Amino acid sequence: MGKNDPCPCTSGKPYAACCAPLHDRVREPQEGEELVRSRYAAFALGRVDYLLRTLHEDHPDRSKPPERIEQALRAASSAFKYMGLTIIEAEPRDKDGACRVLYLARIFRRGEDVSFLELAEFLHDGVGLRYRNGKTKEAAGMKSPPAGLSIATF
Repeated sequence: MGKNDPCPCTSGKPYAACCAPLHDRVREPQEGEELVRSRYAAFALGRVDYLLRTLHEDHPDRSKPPERIEQALRAASSAFKYMGLTIIEAEPRDKDGACRVLYLARIFRRGEDVSFLELAEFLHDGVGLRYRNGKTKEAAGMKSPPAGLSIATF
């Protein structure tokens, strides 16, 4: 991917001005939407290093050996086609550095729509925001979020 190509996170910005600085460790994600977009783009581009680095220490996968986590992330990255990301609602970080983001990830595996909605929770670790956990719902066939969907109604 060229730095001036559109970012896979579907922000409409060139990759160089969007997720590349996060992937390349120029800066760390500080807001929830930024972390969702950069992780989505990292999955699309196979940036397993970034995906692993942005997992919070409390994430359930952290109890597994790093090689196993990397293998699973690499498999997920290569098995899917990433078709678009829609941010539905993003909370600002609270005083403890926590926030949530509700989004629709449109992805396909071997032509099958396996899109999902996720309410993701993040926590700042003193350096950057990290993915702590999330709750998902199947969203196959969904091209846009349902009217009225919010963090409160998820």
